[in-house]
Amino acid sequence: MSFLTGIFGLLKKFVLFILILAIAIPIRYGSTDYRHLSIRLFHSLLSMKYSFIPDQTRPTLSADYRAFEALIRMRPLLNHDSSLDSLDTIKKIRSSFSESAVTPKPSQCEINNEIIDYNGHLVNAYWINYPSKNFEEKSDKLILYFHGGAYFAGNIQVYDGFECHLSKLFNATILHVEYRLCPEHPLPAAVDDSVAVYRALLHRNVLPSQIMIMGDSAGGGLSLLTIQALITNELPIPRGVIVLSPWTDLSGTAESYTRNQHTDVMIRFDNHKWLIEQLLGSNQSELSFDNAIFSPLFGSFEKFPPMYINVGTAEILEDDSKRLLKKAEEAN
Repeated sequence: MSFLTGIFGLLKKFVLFILILAIAIPIRYGSTDYRHLSIRLFHSLLSMKYSFIPDQTRPTLSADYRAFEALIRMRPLLNHDSSLDSLDTIKKIRSSFSESAVTPKPSQCEINNEIIDYNGHLVNAYWINYPSKNFEEKSDKLILYFHGGAYFAGNIQVYDGFECHLSKLFNATILHVEYRLCPEHPLPAAVDDSVAVYRALLHRNVLPSQIMIMGDSAGGGLSLLTIQALITNELPIPRGVIVLSPWTDLSGTAESYTRNQHTDVMIRFDNHKWLIEQLLGSNQSELSFDNAIFSPLFGSFEKFPPMYINVGTAEILEDDSKRLLKKAEEAN
C-alpha cells in the first residue's frame, strides 16, 4: 500500500511539473505555436551545448548564433530536378519557404488586407500594425516592405511575424506588398507593382517624407529598383531606404559567391543558370545580366535618398552590398 501511495505521489508531482511547463514555456517564448516552441526549445538546448564547446576558429560568435546556424543547416536542401517541370519545382520551394514558425505573428498585431488600385493596376497588399492602430495618412510613419525569396517565393504568411516585430521596433505601420512572382510574371513585373503602390500612396496624400522603403535579399534589390524607377519617372523619392542583404547583381559574379559558399547558411547558390531563366522568362537569352532593369547595381544612384545597408561577412551576398555601397558613395 505504501508503495502504491509513493507511486501515486510521484505521478502527481510529475503531472504538476508538466502543467507548470505547459504554462511557463509559452509565457517564456511569447507564443502558443507548437512549431515555434519546439524550435525555441531546441535552440535553447543547442545554445547550452555550444556555451560549453567553443569554436576556436570563430571565437567571436555567440553560442546563441551558433545554435541558430545549426538549426538553419538542418533544413533539407531543395535543388532543381531537371526531370520535373520548372513550375512544379518552384511550387515545391514555395511550400517549404517559411519563417513563420521561427517568428510567429503576435496576437496583438493587426494585419488587414487591401487590394491597392492605381489607375486600374491592382496589387495585393497588407497593412500591419503592432500594437493595433489605424494608419493616419497625413502623419504616421510608413514602411513599404518588399519581401525576399529570389523573386519567386515569399508572401505574407512567411513574413507576418517578422514584419509585426518591425512595426513595433520602428513604431511604424508596415505595408507589405505581394508583388507578382516569377516565373508566372517575369521581371520587371515586380517593379511595376512596387511603383504602382508607391504612386497610390502619393495619390492618397501620403507624404514622401513619411515613407521608408525596406526589403531583404531579392526584396532589397526590388527596393533599389523601385527608387531608381521613381527617379527615372521624376517622382518624389521616399525619406530613405533600408536594404538587408540585398541581391543587387543577378550575374552572381562577385567573389563572395564562391568565397562564402560554405559559410552562408541561408542561401545556396546552386543552379544559378536555371534560376535566372525563371526570373527573366523565355527571352532571357537575349538579355544581359548587367541590365539595370533587373540588376540595380548597374543602375544610377544619383539623387538617391539616405540608405542603410546591412549584410553579414559570411554571406554570399556580401560583395553585392559592398559594391552597392561603393557605387552609392561615388554617385553622391
